[in-house]
Amino acid sequence: MSHAGHNHPLNAAIWLTAAFMLVEFVGGYMANSLALMADAGHMASDVLALGIALAAQRIAMRPAHAGMTYGYGRVKVLAAQVNGLTLWFLCGWIVWEAVGRLQHPPQVQGSMVLIIASIGLVINLVIMRWLHGSHDLNTRAAYWHVLGDALGSVAAIVAGAVIMLTGWMPIDPILSFFVAVVLAWGGWRLLRETTLELMEASPRHIDLDNVQQQMLQTKGVIGVHHIHIWRLPNSSYAASAHVQVQSMQDWSNISQRLNDVFKAFEIEHVTLQPELDACDENDMYCSDIK
Repeated sequence: MSHAGHNHPLNAAIWLTAAFMLVEFVGGYMANSLALMADAGHMASDVLALGIALAAQRIAMRPAHAGMTYGYGRVKVLAAQVNGLTLWFLCGWIVWEAVGRLQHPPQVQGSMVLIIASIGLVINLVIMRWLHGSHDLNTRAAYWHVLGDALGSVAAIVAGAVIMLTGWMPIDPILSFFVAVVLAWGGWRLLRETTLELMEASPRHIDLDNVQQQMLQTKGVIGVHHIHIWRLPNSSYAASAHVQVQSMQDWSNISQRLNDVFKAFEIEHVTLQPELDACDENDMYCSDIK
């Protein structure tokens, strides 16, 4: 797939978001709606988040070289972490604005807010559809920003309807608190996942002890130690381990059987070091067949 084709959802999302951001700002100014102008500011943050994701996507495609033997794939994780942090800053800004509006609710034209917010929701749903289903942390971070904007549009629709029917202005900041909570949760998830990946933590869905036991049950293996499993930037998994064997002459067959064990756990990249010597019994990663 070409670079342009790979980045098409992010490219299209940026242009569509930027275009409606201008429409929403002008509409908010005409309707004297601080809610709509604030949502336009939120969409500006979406443009920034999508731009960061797109830039990271392009940088990650650069080939590996002698100075960067692993390539640039981790830049997508860093970009996702930056976008996770911006979600928290955005959450704080929404709470700050909501508190101010509760103290001094502005007069808003509910009908115009309702119309523009409804269009915004449709656009956000289209963009979410483009970005949905990606296992890439970078794209998922951008997705969370757009989801937050979609929730903001839903809040604005409800607020516009309530204002039209009852004239009760505080409904808008009250609903904003709900949006802030969702964004804070999404930001926390992104920060936790990206930090664990940068620290090369073991994937939560892979039981390290189970993998080790399966290795020990492999014919010809008498011990396993220093086993590590981590996630690569392309969302695949890698593993390395020291393997004690009975005979080096049979290592070719043993390594094939061990690779089959790792394939059962969907671990594609495996590096194994065969050994004849026993490992240190005080090593917490040492496991021998007794």
